[in-house]
Amino acid sequence: MTKREVLTKAVAMVDVFSTEEIEVFEKMIKGLDKKSSKPTKNQVANEGLKADILAILEDGKARTATEIANELGVTVQKASALLRQMVGDTVAKTEAKGKAPATFARA
Repeated sequence: MTKREVLTKAVAMVDVFSTEEIEVFEKMIKGLDKKSSKPTKNQVANEGLKADILAILEDGKARTATEIANELGVTVQKASALLRQMVGDTVAKTEAKGKAPATFARA
């Protein structure tokens, strides 16, 4: 259960908590909203890398995470993580064939 879920349930319990306590809970929920709406420094940097990955995949040729990492000068883990995010966002697609490394292409 998340903090937001607990606080939302607490706000609904008007017969258990005082108005001052409910106001504090609502303020805490607003604080969570502020925190989640601002992207982190890494998220901003990753958006640039994702754009670079899309540019690499423009030609339609499927590539492995290792090939993309070498072209971008980042670690294979970083490239692989970003590619998996892009597959989840349906911007890229992947093909896994047995024990061969998965290849990625533009969706």
